[in-house]
Amino acid sequence: MSVKDLIFMANQIGSFFEHYPWEEGVEGVANHIKKFWHPMMREELLRYCEEHGDQELTPMVRAALERLRAELYEEKP
Repeated sequence: MSVKDLIFMANQIGSFFEHYPWEEGVEGVANHIKKFWHPMMREELLRYCEEHGDQELTPMVRAALERLRAELYEEKP
């Protein structure tokens, strides 16, 4: 799947949650991507954003990806 497709899909998810209160929307986007996207899809989008920036994503999706990055890659004790 292309990164453009992943960006499009992530922004579609974000548009669904855009009318929710901010925190609830960010959590909704993050949970959806975490539960329903294959790990390789998540990793590809996160890697792309790290290398090229996340300006193509809506603010809510950006916040959700930051939350996901922290959750998925936090150091384990």
